[in-house]
Parts: sequence; C-alpha cells; structure tokens
Amino acid sequence: MEKDDEDEKLSWSCWFRTMFACSGAMMLFVFTGVTEAQSAVLLPQLKERDSTIHTTLEEETWIASLGILLSPVSGVIVGPTIDAIGRKKGLLFFFINMGLGFGIIACATKLWHLYVGRCICSFAVGMEVAAIVYLAETCTKKQRSMLLSMVAASFTTGCSITYVVGGYLPWNIASAIFALCCFLYFLVQLLAPESPAWLYKQGRIDASTRSLQKLGRSPEGIARELEMLRLSSKEQSEKFQLKVLLEPTVWKPFIILCTYHFLQCATGVFQILYYTLDFIDRLGTSYNPLRVSIIISIVRVIANSTLGIYATAYVGRKPATVTSGILMTISFLGAGAYEYIYRTTPVGHRPCEWVPIVLLIVNIVGGILGVCILPWLMSGEVFPLRVRGSMSGAVFVVGSAIMFVSVKIYAAAMEVLAMWGMLFVYAAASFLAVLLGAFFLPETQNKTLYEIERGFLPRDRRDSRVQATERSEIENAERTV
Repeated sequence: MEKDDEDEKLSWSCWFRTMFACSGAMMLFVFTGVTEAQSAVLLPQLKERDSTIHTTLEEETWIASLGILLSPVSGVIVGPTIDAIGRKKGLLFFFINMGLGFGIIACATKLWHLYVGRCICSFAVGMEVAAIVYLAETCTKKQRSMLLSMVAASFTTGCSITYVVGGYLPWNIASAIFALCCFLYFLVQLLAPESPAWLYKQGRIDASTRSLQKLGRSPEGIARELEMLRLSSKEQSEKFQLKVLLEPTVWKPFIILCTYHFLQCATGVFQILYYTLDFIDRLGTSYNPLRVSIIISIVRVIANSTLGIYATAYVGRKPATVTSGILMTISFLGAGAYEYIYRTTPVGHRPCEWVPIVLLIVNIVGGILGVCILPWLMSGEVFPLRVRGSMSGAVFVVGSAIMFVSVKIYAAAMEVLAMWGMLFVYAAASFLAVLLGAFFLPETQNKTLYEIERGFLPRDRRDSRVQATERSEIENAERTV
C-alpha cells in the first residue's frame, strides 16, 4: 500500500505539473546565466574600431562587475519581501526587471546606458533567492533533488545562449532578443501556483491545499504534506525575535554557506565566466578565444545535463564538494605549472598548447560536480521555514558581494600575480573547498527540510524539541512524502 501511495504521489501527472510550476524558476537561472556571461561577448565587440561605444580598461571592468553590483542590494530586499508577499511574486518581478535591463542595453547609445542596463539586470539577479526557495518548497523530497540538479544546467544553458547569440549577433540585437524572452515568460509564470509552504505559513490552509492540488499531489499526499507543514510550523509559531538568529539552526548554516561562497569565488569560477575570452587569450595559446569559449560552453551544458544532474540528484553534498574540489585543485596546479614553465616562451612556440585548454575544461567539469553550484542551491535547504526567505537572502547578499569584488579585481590581480600566480591561488582555494566539504558541510541529500534543520541542533536538543508522538508522526510522514 505504501508503494502504491508513493507511485501515485510521484505519477507522471505530478511530475509534469511540478515541472511546469518550476519552469519559471528554471528560466530565472537561464537569464541569470545570460546576464553573467554577457560581458564576455559584449566587451570584445566594444573594442572593435567601428563600435558606437568605446571603453577604457577600467570602464570594461565596470561593465563586467556591474552585472552583479546590485544583486546584494536586491538580495537584502528579496528575502523579507518574499516572506511577506510570496515566492511567486518574487519570480514575476524578476522577469519584468530583467527584461527592462536588457531593453535598456539594447537601446544604448552611450556608455552610461550600458551601466544602467547592467545595474538593472544585476538587481534582477538578486531575485535568484526566490527561485531557490520556491523550488525547495514546491517539490517533494525526491523531486527537490532532481529539480535542483537542473539549476546548473539551466544556468550554463544561458551562458551558452549568450556565447552563440551574443557572439555572432550585434550586442544590441542580442539584448533585444533577451528582453523579449523575459517579457514572454512573465506571462507563463502567471499560471504557476504559489508555494504551499508559504501559504500555510500565512495561515491560508485552504489556499495551500489548492496549491498542492495544482502540483498534482494525491489526496493522501496532500494530507501528509499539510501535516508536515503543521509540525514544522508548530515550533516556530511564536513572534519573530532577533534572538532567533542565535539559534544553531540559523547561524551554523549561515557561516558554513558564507565560507563556501568565499572559497567558490576564490577558485576563479566567476572571473573565468565574466572574462572568458580574455582569460583564454591570457593562457597564451594560438587558438581562437571565441571558438574555444563556445566549445567550453557546450561542454558546460553537456556536463551539467549529465554529470551535474547526477551529482546533485544522487550524490551527497559532502562527497560532491570533495570530488569537485580535488579535480579543480589538480587541474589548476597542472595549468599553473604549465604557465610558469613556459611564461617567457612566445605564443605559437609553446609545446602542446592544448594542455592548458584541456585542463581548463577538466576544471570546469570538476566545478560542475559541486563547487560551482552547491553554495547557491543549499541556501534553500538548510534554514528553518520561518527565516528561510530572509536567511537565504542574507547568504545571497554575502555571496554576491564577494562575487562582485572578485570580478572587479580580476584585471588588477592578473597584472600583479600574472596568469600562473592566479592559477596557483585558484588551486589553493580549491583545496580549502575540499576541507570544507569533508569536515564542515552538512549533508542534505535525500533528507526532508525538517531533518536538515534538526541536524544543526546539539544532540541533546534534537529529541527534546518535540514529543515522542510528534516524532513518530514526522517519521511516518517523511517516509512517504
């Protein structure tokens, strides 16, 4: 009977409805990838002699880094906002905001127009928090792992679209296409249901039930999920106070994820993404940077659609991070050694020029297994329901701020450390990520959000917080949800 209930809950209808509901959140990551990769193809076009807008090196770094500048600001706002007005409205605002930003870039005739457009797009990127929380709260335990595993593929798909569309079409036409797509998907998102967990938190039990019905849950499954929401909310029904932030279920995951974000940026993930063509050119090979970047983007999509989905859906967060960090460490050390040994050899005279390109591809594939995506995904899994939106936003703010600094200092750091020095720094950060994954990162794979939350409590408090009868109810519900 239990198996029949499970089959009914996860029937094709349930999967189809959940996929449709979550498609807006997935498209958010596609457009985030477009935004974050846009500078890689935009800047080379601005350097062309017949460009209508000309830039200096300093202005180029601003165009690139402005793609993330305001995301910490929106990250601060979006957490409390989606806790107050709902996850769905946060996604709707994203599409309007992102479409407006691309539209301004498409119509740009002066440098400051590009600045404004990039800033508006970066503000929209901060709405990413709404997508993570929406995915985590809309899916069942099994669906959550599968759909979250597709986030990286969605992001890299956006990057690949940028390299192809933005690389071969004029930047203004490409931006106009992106703007139109954003506005069209706003209409699709209107049809998606609101998060059942958020509705329940607001006391709208009937609306939460209807939302679960729209997601294709069976009557038995709806009853179980409502019971889980009741038990989860019971401990958090008192009025919010600042002392809640001192709870280990809040500050522990916050510190761990902020550290993860710092190490992620220190591995050069976003510097390579934002300056792909320049980075490949600095490797000192005779290969065409645009063609190599397109090949890399294709590899990203394939790897994310295969290895990335497998690692996120079926491999634990800890082993995924450790494996990812090890591959990144080895590849960065190899590329750094190559660049150091042949640092004085002219381009075209270096032996085996394919070596750094291959190692870069290995590094990107390794990053896809964990380091590149898990810091963003896990924020929707590790915080209690009452502060999930706010604390996910806080983590996003910290991660985005670190990301902005890393992108902004790329040119200066490259001048000081040279390519081989940067690669060795990336390798050191990758090794530290291995240690983080092995000893500090919580395991969230195949666990309910309630189980994950209680894992941060001291052992003596895990049992004292709920009565034995409620624990039995929770365990029975979790086995079938």
